[in-house]
Amino acid sequence: MTLVRLADGGLWVHSPIRLSDALREEVARLGEVRYVVAPNKGHHLFFSAFLAAFPHAQGWIAPGLAEKRPDLAHLPVLRDDTPWASELVPQFIEGLPLLNETVWFHAPSGSLILTDLLFCVGPNPSWLVRTLGRLLGIYGKLGMSATMKLAVKDRAALAASVAPLLRLPVGRVILAHDQIVVDDAKVQLSSAFAWLSTAPR
Repeated sequence: MTLVRLADGGLWVHSPIRLSDALREEVARLGEVRYVVAPNKGHHLFFSAFLAAFPHAQGWIAPGLAEKRPDLAHLPVLRDDTPWASELVPQFIEGLPLLNETVWFHAPSGSLILTDLLFCVGPNPSWLVRTLGRLLGIYGKLGMSATMKLAVKDRAALAASVAPLLRLPVGRVILAHDQIVVDDAKVQLSSAFAWLSTAPR
């Protein structure tokens, strides 16, 4: 889960996790939860419970998620002109319908916020995690997992979606899983998508 404090002091919550009493109190101390975002078709497990805990917040869902979760069909779908778009610039990722993910750039902090588009598995005591990370090509580096690459349906559309991200002044990449990439974040981001410029085999 990633929280961003908006200019008016309200909180924007991305990909909420399981909410314990302690976490709820901690979030409430940070400010008023204004928006709660289910950013792709996979990250929605704790979304409804989080919204219920903060009933004054507005929920937004990824395109296509309502087909998977009819109980969320009454909520607005993420688009370019969301109420927070001036502070968190959206980029919908085409060509990967398994996710239908929208990523966000927060200019004041130089943060690019992603969910499952990219991964980075850092040092881990579990041999299983290390092995899987290496097999998927995401151990110790920012990258798209091998399984996610197989899910790409339109490589050209994906490349076109990614191109604007590579022009951003990214200082860090915040991922939903494992590491936050700070060292040479822009270079690592470009390297993570370099495979899109090579001829497919």
